[in-house]
Amino acid sequence: MRNVKFSRRTMLRGLGCGTIFCSGLFDNVYAQTAPRITRVAMFGYANGSQYQSEPTGSDRNFVLKPHMAPLEAVRDDILVFKNLTLARDGGNAHRSASYSVFGLGAPTSIDQEFARFLKGTTPLASLEIAVGQTSGDGGVIPGLSQVDGKFIPSVKNPLAAYQRIADRISGGASGTPMNTPSAAEQALLRRQSVLDFVKEDVRSFRGRLGPEEGAKMDFYLDSLRTLERDLGEEPSSSSSCAKLDPPLLSKDTMMNDMPEHSRLYLDIMAMAFACNVTRVATMMWGGGENNEAIKFGDIDISAWHSVSHGDPDGAAGQQITRLQAYFAGEFRYFIEKLKGFSDGEFSLLDNTAAVLCTQNGSSQLGSNQNFAETDHPPQHAPFVVAGSGGGAWTTGRLIDAGGRNHNDLYVSVARAIGMDVTSVGRGAWCRGPLIA
Repeated sequence: MRNVKFSRRTMLRGLGCGTIFCSGLFDNVYAQTAPRITRVAMFGYANGSQYQSEPTGSDRNFVLKPHMAPLEAVRDDILVFKNLTLARDGGNAHRSASYSVFGLGAPTSIDQEFARFLKGTTPLASLEIAVGQTSGDGGVIPGLSQVDGKFIPSVKNPLAAYQRIADRISGGASGTPMNTPSAAEQALLRRQSVLDFVKEDVRSFRGRLGPEEGAKMDFYLDSLRTLERDLGEEPSSSSSCAKLDPPLLSKDTMMNDMPEHSRLYLDIMAMAFACNVTRVATMMWGGGENNEAIKFGDIDISAWHSVSHGDPDGAAGQQITRLQAYFAGEFRYFIEKLKGFSDGEFSLLDNTAAVLCTQNGSSQLGSNQNFAETDHPPQHAPFVVAGSGGGAWTTGRLIDAGGRNHNDLYVSVARAIGMDVTSVGRGAWCRGPLIA
């Protein structure tokens, strides 16, 4: 299939027009925020972490290592964990962790359990995004979400992700699955209305809205403008900034496409939450085992999985640390995006529980600590939670999990969205809510 460069204006032609668009938007504008509506976002990246990533200190006096340094700017908005175990079954570490990182030892992953519980509250039950190509003994999987023991397809390019959300906002799905680049491309090409036309309808209605509803309307339009800008049609007003070519959106996103594609996905996820299109979203960065070459910024990894098994105290460990810091920076972008938008009397971040993790614990224990080239220990798994889950807990803290399994973290998230549970996933892996 040909690669088509979609400018920001072309992307917005997928929104629909006139009263069809406005009716879907107004339903979201008038959605009540009391009681608070909680969202859940889950991010998982492949191949584990360098073993020294765990923060030090306790409670509010914690110190982030270079692996998580980008999160320093949002430390008051996060919970950081130490001594947390990512429980998994035996066998190949990558393969078993692929099943348990979101699956928690059960055949249906926890994000899909959340979607089942929240069914009917939003037009879209959940949004799943996958970046990169899984491979090797970790298995080839389409995403980290599962239903009845089978991994379900995830969106793999920004155009399809955008269309999946925009179709719901515009008041009705076209009936065409948006799970391939070509399907999303053709759907957009069939729809010819533009945002400028929609603005006329919105402008006539905007004056009749109250302050809270008007703020939501303004947020939505600002989100569209942000996506336009990020797609690169117009140059910056600064004379020193050259115009960038728009990304080739009609292709599956690989790890090296992250600088161009990652924040498009994050903007789309934020828009989906703010417009109440869905309350559950997941993003896979690399899957279970990923051996792609990753070269951008200060990251120069010839083969990600192979390097993750290199000397953790040498050059290989430095590269894994840099990549982990990159993921932390993308997570910070998402945090700041949600924090900047109001959701009733709170911010969108306040009403969200966003989880960042890797599918294994420390990649190695270090050359002086029983270094094992073939191991990915499940202990000391790096987990971060952003947002207070609708006021369910206080952020800005380091939590010592005392070796407990990651299931207990998700027990707390489940309770934050209203589920009356004391265990999730495999019951034997649970001890109860971890976040107080």
